[in-house]
Amino acid sequence: METTKEPQPQECHICKRKQKCVSATKWCRDCSEAFCDNCCEVHSLIKSLMRHKVVEIASIPTNECGIDLSTISDACPVHSSKVVEAYCFDHQQLCCVLCVTLKHRKCEDVQAIEDITSKTDDKNSFEANLTKIQAATENLLQEQKDEKAILNKSLSTIESTVIDSVNAAKSKLDSLLVVFLKEFKIIEDKTQGDLDSKLNLVEKLLNRIKDFVRITTFIRSYGSKTQLFIHLEKSEKEFNSEIENAVALLRQVGGVEASFLIENSLQNLMEMQNLGEIHVKEKCSKSVTEYEGILSDNMSLPAGKMFDSIQLIKRKFVQNSGFWNGGMCISDQIMVLGSSSRLIVTDILTGKIKTEFALPQDAKRIAYATENQTLYISCYSNYFYSVKFDQSFGQKTELKNASPYNGGVNIHQHNLYMVVGKEIMKMNLNQGSGLKAAFPTDTDCTNLNGLTIDHKKDRLIHTTKDFAVVCTSLDGKPIFSFKDDAMKTVTSLTINSIGLIFAGDETGIVHLISTDGKQRRTLLDKCENITKLCDIWLDKSEKTLFICGNEFVEIYDIKY
Repeated sequence: METTKEPQPQECHICKRKQKCVSATKWCRDCSEAFCDNCCEVHSLIKSLMRHKVVEIASIPTNECGIDLSTISDACPVHSSKVVEAYCFDHQQLCCVLCVTLKHRKCEDVQAIEDITSKTDDKNSFEANLTKIQAATENLLQEQKDEKAILNKSLSTIESTVIDSVNAAKSKLDSLLVVFLKEFKIIEDKTQGDLDSKLNLVEKLLNRIKDFVRITTFIRSYGSKTQLFIHLEKSEKEFNSEIENAVALLRQVGGVEASFLIENSLQNLMEMQNLGEIHVKEKCSKSVTEYEGILSDNMSLPAGKMFDSIQLIKRKFVQNSGFWNGGMCISDQIMVLGSSSRLIVTDILTGKIKTEFALPQDAKRIAYATENQTLYISCYSNYFYSVKFDQSFGQKTELKNASPYNGGVNIHQHNLYMVVGKEIMKMNLNQGSGLKAAFPTDTDCTNLNGLTIDHKKDRLIHTTKDFAVVCTSLDGKPIFSFKDDAMKTVTSLTINSIGLIFAGDETGIVHLISTDGKQRRTLLDKCENITKLCDIWLDKSEKTLFICGNEFVEIYDIKY
């Protein structure tokens, strides 16, 4: 419906069909048509129309809602001289008789508007559904406002906590500095006094030696030999005694050297790069999910991005020496690839290797924990490693090297999940505990397999030994299992935030599986350069899909 600031005169619909322009004075609510006085009189004489509710157009409060009924025209949008009499549901178009005859003869669902409007349920269903959606939207708006208020309160609390903590730390450091300076002054006075005593003793000894030398020189020049002998004999005993006493006192004082051992906490403080990290975690709101369900139920609208609309558009490929079994994006600029006994960091834009790291075994799958900046790599020969990674590689730690074989690995809420043999194993990254069995699976890790996590719905999705895609809860409760004839050897998986699953087939096919596990369609029927597809993953924005295999990484833009 269109609105206008100034009301336009409503034309009589019957006169208009006669190619006449006459202002209407009456409105039939049942016919949804306007009549002039003459046509209204004819309308009231027809037996089947006598019970229709007719009102004065002047009495309709158009100014309150700003609706001008004249803009709701029943003229055919294609043939202006004809009125709309039917609706084609196949093309979702209003039709006149000519339209039906010329353009919609082969359409399967064309109904007369009179038949459509005679169905009370259909006539009112849209308004009823719209009322439900309005109420749901109002609730959603209020919940979003509440969420914003909670977020603002949380951010305010974080700010106050950090400021209070820093001020408290400053106050504590100031008080510790006062105590330290007092202790420092006491130690300084004591050590300075000891050193002054030592200096005085040495100075006295030096003066005594100078006096002895001066007196001896005088006696040797002017005295007799007997006097010189007596002087030397007497002075030698006295002088030896004084030197022995001086040396004994000097040994008691000893050498003094000052040093300071800084407290570890203070050292850590000086080495701090920041006060901490602010984590704003996006989560799937239950209210939004419920709202999407209401839209889907009442408006026949798909929740989230449409399963049938996603397409892959080839952007480019990156080629490096080696055979790439797995990879992932660390950021928007770099990706980490695992191959024969090494990890490499590659610039996504240029494809150039930035740095690399040697591994004792061939890498299979890679996961990255942002919190502790650590890569977790499952390998052939049963080995499983963690490698510190910031801008460059750091310390390597061996986490597992015993049977059975390892497979897909992924991280969710500080927990690492990995396919190991015929079960899913779990490791808490905060506690530093080892791998522990979570639940059994129908898997085989002698070769490549896939594991991904739906972070919003807390679901694990993994491939099986017969290349089916299985979805379970985090504790192993089955949700769905999907496989059809088009899925030959699916060994790699990734999922977007909507819950749509991208499955990579070793044959080079990329499948898309719906979030409920009931539908599958082929996104890519063949890779351009890769003959054996080994792994697939999404970037952080979920707008780009990466496919690796052989010595290539093919990059595709995702069009929703």
